[in-house]
Amino acid sequence: MTNIGIVGYGEAGSVFAKALAGKGAVVWAFDKAWSESASGPPLKENAGEHSIRFCSLADLLASADIVLSTVTTDAALDAARACVVDLRAHQYYCDLNSTAPAIKVELHSLIEPSGAAFVEGAILGAIGVTGGRTKILLGGVHAEALSGTLNRFGLETSAYSEEIGKASTFKMLRSIFSKGMEALVIEFLLAGRKAGLEEDLWQEITALFSRNSFDDVTGNWVCSHAVAHERRFHEMVQVADFLAQMKLDAIMTDATLALFRRSTDLKLSRNFARKPDQMNEVIEALMRLTPAPS
Repeated sequence: MTNIGIVGYGEAGSVFAKALAGKGAVVWAFDKAWSESASGPPLKENAGEHSIRFCSLADLLASADIVLSTVTTDAALDAARACVVDLRAHQYYCDLNSTAPAIKVELHSLIEPSGAAFVEGAILGAIGVTGGRTKILLGGVHAEALSGTLNRFGLETSAYSEEIGKASTFKMLRSIFSKGMEALVIEFLLAGRKAGLEEDLWQEITALFSRNSFDDVTGNWVCSHAVAHERRFHEMVQVADFLAQMKLDAIMTDATLALFRRSTDLKLSRNFARKPDQMNEVIEALMRLTPAPS
């Protein structure tokens, strides 16, 4: 029988707890907020035919073979410090919080003296959409062994690297796209609402990606940036001016304008006689032309 403890019972913790319990794991759950509440923890929560055992942190650590930390990012170190005094050599401690690589290394140093096996985790998908099947990268020398166990109990994990920090580096860099896209879509819809065109604009963008692959569309954007960035820069000057007239605080549009201005200032197009066939040619040129920060 495998006992799995969930430290931090928010969105991620509750979703993973239900998925694990539904596949037969004995799940113990603790959240600091319960100890600070007059009502205390809930009595139980059904997860299919199984129940999640809400308990104190001490009881969780005494019972769990695997401890999954799903607290808030800023509380990851505090959670580890609270756990480390009761961790033992046969246990796994897996930090699934969205922390920087250096924090994962610090967590590893903190947990290692207890004898417990430390594994870093990086949650990649949108838990609200993909639930317990959200993709998770695991890192560290014990990642592969833990991945096999967690997958057997319904999670979607894979061992990414034996080096602590690599999985979280992947997660951090992926967030440039995922969080940047979130911000861009919000600004796009705000502008659409102000112009009374929100629905039409949304249908246009969703149709573009339903009729064409993401790879084809974005690949063409990057490749054509090499030769079309100056024209697009001048277009974005007009877009930014228009949004200013609409009195919209266009944070993402201003950032887009700055990126196209940089490519124009670097005279990127002079490095290409025609649109390149591969995205990496554009990225390599920008790496070569962009001065290192002082």
